[in-house]
Amino acid sequence: MALLTVLDIVNVACARIGEEPVESLTEDLNGGQSASLLYEEVVDFNLGLQPSGFAFAREVRQLTRLTDAEPLTGYKYVFDVPRPYTGLPVYLTDDLRSPDRRYDDFILTNGQVNADDDPLFAMVKFRPDPHRWTATFRTATISALAGRMAFAIASDRNTMESLYQEAYGSVSDNFRGGQIRAALHEDGFANPPRRIATHRNPLERAWRS
Repeated sequence: MALLTVLDIVNVACARIGEEPVESLTEDLNGGQSASLLYEEVVDFNLGLQPSGFAFAREVRQLTRLTDAEPLTGYKYVFDVPRPYTGLPVYLTDDLRSPDRRYDDFILTNGQVNADDDPLFAMVKFRPDPHRWTATFRTATISALAGRMAFAIASDRNTMESLYQEAYGSVSDNFRGGQIRAALHEDGFANPPRRIATHRNPLERAWRS
């Protein structure tokens, strides 16, 4: 069985706790809608454990300039961040050809970017479909979802805590142990550290001039 859809993930979680599979996530027959809400909660939480965004759950998008908007911040332009996305942009850039370049002369207000330059691009985080997940993230998410469902369906706190420990480790791990630790470590190799951006440093500018 290929775990490619939301329904696949939910039904594997059901199997982990001995529940019957869900036929549809859009109807509340057999708790389909409730399972869908629990799925979204668990996935969004797990994605949030990587502040810079898991490599499979982020992408670069061009900001949309609002031609009829007048910024009150003193900048020239107002931009929307294209949806769907979760959380704040990881970073902005004005040059996609330079992977280390970061754009920092802007203000983020009311979910919109105010800046003087156009075009601008943002690395944004989003909730991807399961077929894009890594195997380690998938396993951790299934364990955590099964735990949430065990408590939601049968008020079984012992099973929930046992599955949570599989997914996240002990309390002292602060939700970064267990199976999710493997997912975070794997993602670390896909998100290598970048050199510190100094292109706006006046000392570097003077040295290069």
